[in-house]
Amino acid sequence: MKQELKLSARDSLLTFADDVAQQGVAVRAAEAEPERHLVIFGLDREEFAIPIARAREIVRVPEITRVPQAPPHIRGVMNLRGRILPVVEIRTRFGLERADLTSRSRVVVVEAHGRMVGILVDVVSQVVKIGESFIVPPPDEVVSQRADYVSNVARVGPRLIILIELDKALLLENVSTPGPLVS
Repeated sequence: MKQELKLSARDSLLTFADDVAQQGVAVRAAEAEPERHLVIFGLDREEFAIPIARAREIVRVPEITRVPQAPPHIRGVMNLRGRILPVVEIRTRFGLERADLTSRSRVVVVEAHGRMVGILVDVVSQVVKIGESFIVPPPDEVVSQRADYVSNVARVGPRLIILIELDKALLLENVSTPGPLVS
């Protein structure tokens, strides 16, 4: 009889543990929401983000060679392991002053318009996963035809991050000169 009591106590303990585990799985499944993986970078005092799937790598700023007669938003070209890439001065594209390079400046190598290009940023601050419920469209009042590259705004704690659409951000059609920044 004592052994039967031990078996039933053990069985009930295991049954209880199984029930708790099942409830935990159900709660996690109910709480799961789609997430976006983003690279957050800074320009001036603002933070912007692009999907991590678009970023190929992040490198320290190498020597950038100026190209005569290049469009105004092209800082120049850089050599990345034998591959010559254009470097876009994304600050000026967004209406900011040209960047002074610092030890925190980076080039984010991205794929845009079917080719590789570097975008010069002041700092890459982090790579994050943000739940879809924290991402909202920007207010209509702040998006103009010249800033149609702003796709969404994300809330990360108290911060607001501006999500940009790279293919639109790297077009010059909405700026003074027609045509893509990268051709």
